[in-house]
Amino acid sequence: MSNDWSEQSSQCRIGDSELEDLLRAEPRARKEQMLEAAEDVLRCVRAYSRRSTSVLADVLGKHTHFEEWAHYPEHDAVDTHSGYRFYYHAHAARERVRGEHGHFHVFGPAPISRRRNHATAKPDADYTHIVGISVDERGFPMRLFTTNRWVTAEQWLPAASVIRSMHKLDLRRARPVRAARWVQGVVHLFGVQIAAIVRHRDHRMASKAGHADLERLFEDRRSHILSQCRVDLAKQFQFLEGAGVG
Repeated sequence: MSNDWSEQSSQCRIGDSELEDLLRAEPRARKEQMLEAAEDVLRCVRAYSRRSTSVLADVLGKHTHFEEWAHYPEHDAVDTHSGYRFYYHAHAARERVRGEHGHFHVFGPAPISRRRNHATAKPDADYTHIVGISVDERGFPMRLFTTNRWVTAEQWLPAASVIRSMHKLDLRRARPVRAARWVQGVVHLFGVQIAAIVRHRDHRMASKAGHADLERLFEDRRSHILSQCRVDLAKQFQFLEGAGVG
């Protein structure tokens, strides 16, 4: 595997002080969005705690046996009004990061293009991947990541477009309701980190594109995770407070 595709080069490290500076620099509307998201996530966590459960119980539903690679919900959770969607699944145990139970994939709508993807000979998809959210056994977020195009067969959009879509994420009409609220809250709560890893994703692809055909890179099975960073829910609340958000 090329060093450019190594796990180490996919890591996007944001120091505590840098993160607080980034949070302080966010426009007022973004800060208000993050504060609302923090409150939504806390409400969900408290509701799950009262039931001695987690977001995993909601998204897995009545399934008593959790199958690797299966989508939960089976046909994804879709807000038919906004076009946003998500699903939960897990890879084989040997392919998961340490402590991971599984992960959410979150998608936004993408404009339908008449252009055909010559790598797949199919029209572009009408969705784009925003972020993956790895969670532990408690259902708490532990890692954010982006993937190469072949992983989700998405329509690849540049970082600026993905970030705009992330800020507009609307899952209010998706089911299950509380799980959808939790996913939307987590995405907006960690918006600064998501923006950073999406930009890092594009930087890595641009670096490789100088030496290879971009379409071939999109289909390169050696490159699965393009960027990632660790996150911690409790620390994120502390960062928001330290940055004066709230």
